Amino acid sequence: MTANATPMAVRSILRRQQRQEPLNILTFCTHERYEQKLCKTGHNFYSINYGKEWDTDYGDIPENYYVINEVPSYINFDLILCHTACDRLRVSHNIKNDFNIPILLHMHVLPDIRNDVATQVNQFQIATANVDQKSFISEFSMKAWGSTVQDATFIEHGVETDFWSVDTEIERDNACLSVVNDWPNRDWCCGWELWKNTIAVNTQEALPVKVFGKSPGLSEPAQSIEHLRQIYQTSKIFYNTSLHSPVPTSLLEAMACGCAIVSTATCMIPEIIEHEKNGLISNDPNELRQFLELLLKDDQLAQHLGQEARNTMVNKYNLTRHIDNWNKIFYATIAAYKD
Repeated sequence: MTANATPMAVRSILRRQQRQEPLNILTFCTHERYEQKLCKTGHNFYSINYGKEWDTDYGDIPENYYVINEVPSYINFDLILCHTACDRLRVSHNIKNDFNIPILLHMHVLPDIRNDVATQVNQFQIATANVDQKSFISEFSMKAWGSTVQDATFIEHGVETDFWSVDTEIERDNACLSVVNDWPNRDWCCGWELWKNTIAVNTQEALPVKVFGKSPGLSEPAQSIEHLRQIYQTSKIFYNTSLHSPVPTSLLEAMACGCAIVSTATCMIPEIIEHEKNGLISNDPNELRQFLELLLKDDQLAQHLGQEARNTMVNKYNLTRHIDNWNKIFYATIAAYKD
């Protein structure tokens, strides 16, 4: 360190090497619920208002998350966190040139199966060639985008199991709960038609259901995060019909709240749910219907599977593990960066 180092530079060194102060991270709003958890790392997140605005129907803005219209020059930033490989990645590179800081790209989505997957993977590899660190939401996602542990990493979900918990004083409704946003318009990835067919909507064989999520004309989102927790805690069964998602956050929250899980066996889900141990999974609509009917009748089995589902979240997908892994990649990205 030179004798004329500025106080800002000194603080930057302390943040990066000694971890004495929170990092200052530039980012873009992408997934509100996920970014709420990310803020629990304790760092300061400055979210550039570009491409998407934070939707408070999905969650409140944390105190250490600041929405900005311009990048302030008086803040000493440590890195850029970009959650997508879209135009925001181009903006990230422009910022990198001005601030001389690394870019960490964290991919949430999978290649869109409605279009040519090989072309998307090739374009992704080209677009991210100059990213300093690539990360994915799961090992499944990492492989789907053509990356390996030699050139990327992955950070699995984490659930705050002290908050998402079981309340034994609350009676559970004998119904099949689903929590999905914009469900009818996202049939290709969320399984709207599958849900309607297996539930047998508007027929004499229709199963009892509860539906929440921001889907105009169908369902409303929970009024608050506490309300959503109560929805899980008062539901006997959680029914997930996702077709093309690494793993829905709602599924993990429902598991932590002790719901008996019936789910499609797609993407990363079979890595989390072991059939007949901590949930019931299948890609056969007839089997899914049978599982729902079974749990509606069998309280003991539903309670057992719900407890095992929670045990999985507590032991393998807790928030502490998630936050520790994020902090490791933050500091590793900064330490490896050569300006």
